[in-house]
Amino acid sequence: MEKQGDFWLLAVVLLAVVNISAAEDKAVYFKVGGELELRPTFSGRITSILLKLKGDLMAEWVEGVVPLIYYGRFKTRTTLDTTSGHLVLRDTTKADEGLYTMEINNVVQNERFLAKAIEEVRTPTVELQPLICNADMDSCTLTCVSPTEGAEPITYSWKEGDGKWEQKEKDIQITKTETARVKTYSCQMKNPVSEKESKPKDNPFFQEKPPKGTQVLHIVLRALALMTLLAILLAFCAWQKSETVRKRICHCGERDCVDDSP
Repeated sequence: MEKQGDFWLLAVVLLAVVNISAAEDKAVYFKVGGELELRPTFSGRITSILLKLKGDLMAEWVEGVVPLIYYGRFKTRTTLDTTSGHLVLRDTTKADEGLYTMEINNVVQNERFLAKAIEEVRTPTVELQPLICNADMDSCTLTCVSPTEGAEPITYSWKEGDGKWEQKEKDIQITKTETARVKTYSCQMKNPVSEKESKPKDNPFFQEKPPKGTQVLHIVLRALALMTLLAILLAFCAWQKSETVRKRICHCGERDCVDDSP
């Protein structure tokens, strides 16, 4: 009997280890004073929910038995959708950080939410590296600069002129040969609770396109130059041909003119 008891104890421990390893902690972010949303992916009909933060009971509901109850400091700022398990927590504070767990239909869900409070990103600026970057150089680096402490995770995006935002790294390289038609560069910093963009930065390699009328004039002038060159070439060829014919005629006449005088 003692061996059997040990076996069942080991089985319970192993089952607990398996459940822990199978648990999936999803990182979610909120700003202090804002809202925190949790969206579990449970499918099927829900008949009971038990919601906890760091092991402390937040909300409870059992269909037809226990009406939806919010506990403690969550009473006036929590909304729980009992049909989907979707939770909204308003007027958040640092105390709302931590691991949220949910029991649905008397089953502890492997999907858990690890909530963290972060700050909004600050407005960035675009800086050149090196600072003396100018048209005499072949390439330079643009950096999206702003304090990031307390605002991570952050993603960076860049925009050429009035173009579309494209997600890239914090630093991008520009070259004289590839970016000469880009007038300005702007960068954007974004995290799960905010986004800010910089003022446009002039591109040191930018070259103004000639006016459309100037382009047409250049084309016309090139065409006239080619036509003039062709006309000169044709005239030269015609002169060469006529000179050759004249010489042949004269040479033939000299052979035919025989002096018959005594």
